[in-house]
Amino acid sequence: APAPEPAPAEPAPAEPDAPDQQIIGEYEAISQSNDPGRRENIRLAAEAVDGTVIQPGEEFSFNEIVGNSSAERGYREAAVIRNGEVALGSGGGICQVSTAIYIAAVKADLEITERHPHSVPSDYAPIGLDATIVYDQFDLRIKNNTAHPITIRAKALGQTVKVEIVGDPLPEGRTVDATSHIVSQYVKEDAAGEERQYYVTESFRVYYQFGQRTTRDLLSSDIYLITDDAEVVLAEGSVEPNK
Repeated sequence: APAPEPAPAEPAPAEPDAPDQQIIGEYEAISQSNDPGRRENIRLAAEAVDGTVIQPGEEFSFNEIVGNSSAERGYREAAVIRNGEVALGSGGGICQVSTAIYIAAVKADLEITERHPHSVPSDYAPIGLDATIVYDQFDLRIKNNTAHPITIRAKALGQTVKVEIVGDPLPEGRTVDATSHIVSQYVKEDAAGEERQYYVTESFRVYYQFGQRTTRDLLSSDIYLITDDAEVVLAEGSVEPNK
């Protein structure tokens, strides 16, 4: 007689009162760059972050997870921003990954404990919603303020980074968005006597209940140098990926 089929394994008991987790915040950052070094840096940083689990009450640190973006660790020379000027530096492009994480975390209603803007706008995020990284100086830190672990998923394809944050569902009917706008602009002379234009921005975490806006919290007010070739993105999705 044929051997009896083994009984199916019992599923692991669910944690009491643990909700089914889902994507609670996401953002796709698309750059117009075609720099192969930058593409490799984005891939390495996204790979380092992908699958990171943050326990309740714990803090995520981009610099701790990604580490120093040095040549010894496989990072390449690519364009970076220094004092408002474009220069070559090891690890250029990793701020696209940190920016995507930042915006996704805002939408996931997580607590942002550290974030810094670039000195000039980025083409892969709305002005006021970028997050620059300088190892040992500027970090992106996010606290898990939920009752259960959250997971960060990050995938890079070419010059595009997609980040998803998986965690407990937001309260029923609630959605959260990250928005920003330019509140003023001014001109100021630099040390060489040249006139430079600046934009002042405000960014917000905006709450909706069943599609109706309820409240908004100020995330930051930032100042950006606007150069002649600056690509200022004013809203999510306003940069055409095929441009």
